[in-house]
Amino acid sequence: MLKMPGNLSMLKLRTLIMSLLLTILFASVGSSFLLDKLYSHLYSSEKTGQDLTQRQLELIGIQLSSILRKLENKDEFIKAWEQEKAPLSLEIVTRDDIGMPEELLYELESVGHITVASTTNISFYYFLNEQNKYFVLRAPLATKHKQSKWLPIIFTILFYTLLISIIFAWLFPLIRRLQNLSLSAKKLGEGVLSARITPSAISYIKDIELEFNRMAQRIEELVSDISLLSSAISHEMRAPLAKLQFGLDALREEDDAKKRGVYEDRLDKVIADMASLVETLLRYARLDKNIVDLPNDKVDLLELCTSSLASVVQDANEVSDLKSPRLEANVNAVEPFYVVRGDRFYLNLLLENLLANAVKYGRQRILISLAHQENTILFMIEDNGPGIDENFKQDIFKPFIRGGKIKQEPHCKQSPQTGHGLGMALVKRIADLHNVEIEISKSGALGGAKISMLFTRAIR
Repeated sequence: MLKMPGNLSMLKLRTLIMSLLLTILFASVGSSFLLDKLYSHLYSSEKTGQDLTQRQLELIGIQLSSILRKLENKDEFIKAWEQEKAPLSLEIVTRDDIGMPEELLYELESVGHITVASTTNISFYYFLNEQNKYFVLRAPLATKHKQSKWLPIIFTILFYTLLISIIFAWLFPLIRRLQNLSLSAKKLGEGVLSARITPSAISYIKDIELEFNRMAQRIEELVSDISLLSSAISHEMRAPLAKLQFGLDALREEDDAKKRGVYEDRLDKVIADMASLVETLLRYARLDKNIVDLPNDKVDLLELCTSSLASVVQDANEVSDLKSPRLEANVNAVEPFYVVRGDRFYLNLLLENLLANAVKYGRQRILISLAHQENTILFMIEDNGPGIDENFKQDIFKPFIRGGKIKQEPHCKQSPQTGHGLGMALVKRIADLHNVEIEISKSGALGGAKISMLFTRAIR
């Protein structure tokens, strides 16, 4: 199993922490900026309203001063205005009564009007172009809105509400994914081995979720293998143990030396078969991605095929009788360089098991092909046997599954029920260890089974 390097995991964790810190920073700055803009907008609107009112009063004063200049009886107009109880007060004063510094009087007579504000009101002075006569328009000073003592509290609450909302928006997907992870882990612990985490496009812990799914898949496979091995071992051992018991009983009762020798030979064969089964089981159990530390050696597939094929052909022809056709095997390879990286022992074991199955179920013809495909090497082994049932293709890689779906024919060297049923399971384990894709199909050239494997090509 491919494992994430420690420094890469730390980098992803640091990225996650940095993302959270940046979110908090931007949330703080952003919330502060938005509230500052809101506060400025509220008080700028109030100030704009006050400035507009002052300008309107100034224009009213200009119009009234223009009217008063044309009236002869100005006092009557002032009295009539006061009787209306208007919020604005009008007054005509002399130079002596105005009580204004000379500089302001000079400005008033030069410009025609000035504005003077006090703590209680605002006064607009207009020069009437008559000697010592000035028109004064007074208005109460616009009361400034007294800032509520709750306003800072309200803005503080708004600030932290925005800050928490932004942080929660960042944390919510993380919390939800952690809850899913916790729920799946709980199910897995309760024995629901099919528990998996559904992938999500938005996830801060995607690598952890993928690792969890791979772990759960591996646990399910291991438990399945243990269950299968337990039941299969009890079944596989029952027959040889019964043979041993029967042979020992027969040996005890037999006095004839010649027959005893026959029984002893049979017992030796049974013991050898049991030893072979145990060795195969141990070899299969050791072929675990988390246990086996594969060397990364360069292995020439062409050379390995040639040597393995020569050995298999020799063994097959030695055990064949005179009436059976001799095994014919060919290797098609265009180029001399078919090098991959891996463990030579296990790759040789893989080829030997494939060739053994081809010999067992084929009609004495085997074809091995090697071809380059960009950065990969395509390895194919074909035979002219009856082939493999479509519904049986996936089951054939399971432990203790023999070629029961392959019709037995007279030309076959061995019965399909011989062996321990671990050959193709070993092939699949070794292929997985080397990240090799494996596929079963029908041979177009020979008509039997065709097994294709895609290896990663080693760099020269």
